[in-house]
Amino acid sequence: MKHTATMEDASLSFDNTVSTLRKHFTHIDHTDSEKIKLANEYYKWTTLKTDLIMGEKNFQIPSSALPNIIKKSVFDWLRPDKQAIELIMRSIVLVRKAVVWVDFGYNIGTEFGGRHPAIILKNLKDSLIVIPLSSQNPKSMEYNVKVDKVYGFPLMDRWANVTRISQVSLSRVHFQKIGDVKPSVLNEISNKISQCGMV
Repeated sequence: MKHTATMEDASLSFDNTVSTLRKHFTHIDHTDSEKIKLANEYYKWTTLKTDLIMGEKNFQIPSSALPNIIKKSVFDWLRPDKQAIELIMRSIVLVRKAVVWVDFGYNIGTEFGGRHPAIILKNLKDSLIVIPLSSQNPKSMEYNVKVDKVYGFPLMDRWANVTRISQVSLSRVHFQKIGDVKPSVLNEISNKISQCGMV
């Protein structure tokens, strides 16, 4: 029979977490700046993750992310069940090929982390399938697609690595700036996924 967690279980887990974090903090080598930096980033990530979980159920797309005018043709294009305001916001703002800033969180080793712009590949209502963009020139183009322009963002070359496609909660999305890419970029990403044998 599946055990249902109690407040006593949660309290024990909380105490263990605090104890582990304290132990980690006391074992930091104060002479190693890299280890201090890593610890600092880890603690910030832990705080961010907790804030994300606390705000997950109350999350709303800010009104500032909406276009000033929603064209009648766009509204009419939406199915009747999508003409409620929150769904309109999600359907218009978080469309395939839109670019948003996403906090990918704390990375371990070679994992991808931090805050980066990302192309939306699919909107799953409460989460998004995205591919992050990096400004660092890759050593190989085997898994990368060059994105030479993101409309609404500063002009610079960026690269999308198809091995970094991931599902993220809407709570990880920052709505201060929203851009988009040409449809041909999505075609290149799809082709690269096929070439790499990922589908």
